[in-house]
Amino acid sequence: MSEAPMRSIKPYGVAISDAIVSGDLAKMKEVAAAAEQHLAEHGDVAGVLNLLKVEIAKAEAGS
Repeated sequence: MSEAPMRSIKPYGVAISDAIVSGDLAKMKEVAAAAEQHLAEHGDVAGVLNLLKVEIAKAEAGS
């Protein structure tokens, strides 16, 4: 399995939290723009993750 998708997803939670904590408006806007770009390119990761979890549960139940 390629690690590229994980690299593109992982940093946003930390980056968003760090930007909020910093209180730096320019940084918050920069991170928001990057996160919006990520969503535009990759879609609703949380939504498809839920679908993936459903399929995992189905596969485990069938094992």
